[in-house]
Amino acid sequence: MMSDVEDTGLSMITGAITGLPAPVRTSFFKALSDLLGGLTAIPAAKLKQYAQGIEDTTAARTAFAAAVAKAAADGGVAEPLVMQAAAEIYLPTGLRKAKNRIGIAERAAEHVASDTGDETKTAPPEDDWMNTFMRFAEDASSDKLQDLFGRILAGQVKRPGSFALSTLRAVSELDQAIAADFSFVWAKSVGEAVDYGAEYHRGEGFARWKRLAEAGLMAPSETAQFLPSFNPILNGSSLWGPMSADGTFLLIHFPEHCGARWVGIDFTRVGREIGSILARPDYEANMREAGLRLAPQGVNRVELHSLGKPVEIVYQASTTP
Repeated sequence: MMSDVEDTGLSMITGAITGLPAPVRTSFFKALSDLLGGLTAIPAAKLKQYAQGIEDTTAARTAFAAAVAKAAADGGVAEPLVMQAAAEIYLPTGLRKAKNRIGIAERAAEHVASDTGDETKTAPPEDDWMNTFMRFAEDASSDKLQDLFGRILAGQVKRPGSFALSTLRAVSELDQAIAADFSFVWAKSVGEAVDYGAEYHRGEGFARWKRLAEAGLMAPSETAQFLPSFNPILNGSSLWGPMSADGTFLLIHFPEHCGARWVGIDFTRVGREIGSILARPDYEANMREAGLRLAPQGVNRVELHSLGKPVEIVYQASTTP
């Protein structure tokens, strides 16, 4: 029963989501039960004590390592690396993994409460997905990585099927440099791609793109999108929508025989799924910039449409048919 779950250690982590609809709570509690395993049966007070014990153990290991380092500096320890390895006794593997799971559970609770996904589609993750998630997540020791895995678990509960197993693996292997590269490029997104501007043709922008392609987050080559067949449905112009994202899209008015095309660099599926848990890009600014680059290609008009806002005319040719 739900009350039985809430009376145990789960209440320490999930208290903030008690106001969510019942389907969301039920699905999320199931996911946490899988993630935390036997920890869910521990009363809240004991779980707090256990968590404190983890912190105390970490502090003890740190103090021990410091003492070893000091002794080595004083010449009192012949092999400091051996002594450093012995310090791991103060943080056994099982204890470290339990700490990581608790950290991810706490962050997942925060994110599931703020996620605006359709609650009618919520469901607990499938067993195979959850088993893979736990295998990677229990080794996530940094705050940043725990937050990413917390966002993924919350998203998978609210939007089942949002994250592939390959994405879990990619997140677990992200190093800080690649994560920083990806965050920088994702902020330039116009949906499922970035505009292939001059910054990606050479120099650091090109090198960053190739690093992300090697990491499996972006396509290794650019892709061109061409105009549809000419069909003059508005003031003698045909319409083309080369990009859209999150209620924002670019609408191009073009004349007959126009040779315009849009070139972009696609994000891979893994890249798009990781991007979905990052801050929302400024799609309006990114598409506006892309539209200005399309303007010299002989189009009649470039419009920026954004949900709830007036249509913005990005470009208007001086004369139109």
